[in-house]
Amino acid sequence: MAWKRRLAVLTLAFLPPALVFAVAVRAETAPQPIRFSHKVHYTDNRIDCRFCHSAANKSQYANLPSVQKCMACHRSVAAGNPEVMKIAKYWKEKKPIPWNRVTELPDFVYFPHFRMVTYGKIPCLTCHPGTDRVAAAEQRQEFAMGWCLQCHRSRGVSIDCWTCHI
Repeated sequence: MAWKRRLAVLTLAFLPPALVFAVAVRAETAPQPIRFSHKVHYTDNRIDCRFCHSAANKSQYANLPSVQKCMACHRSVAAGNPEVMKIAKYWKEKKPIPWNRVTELPDFVYFPHFRMVTYGKIPCLTCHPGTDRVAAAEQRQEFAMGWCLQCHRSRGVSIDCWTCHI
């Protein structure tokens, strides 16, 4: 009987940290200040993800495009569209677009986009499935440790804890 109690205590002691490592943080899909369609940009107009997310191949973060980046095209392309007119207003006021974060990872996870994009040559849609078909960005992939490990193992990449956990 005592061993059952010890097992229960040990399970309870290790279960919460295990859950933290097993389940990635999922951001709620927050409304955005501009209705941006990945489908229109990526699928319909064949604009590479890295055109707007220009740091994806050289930084930990993929980054969000600046108002300047948007206006490089939208000074003339679809300038009369109500959503583009919102971008132009931010441009005129010299303010950044206050995008709401969609994809979130726990603070203890180091996810270098540049390693995946540049060295791993992993297509963006591997981790962001369905983004090419939706009007608004949303996190569809749970970045759980098991999912990441499966990807690492299938590619022969290190599964050493310190590769991803800082």
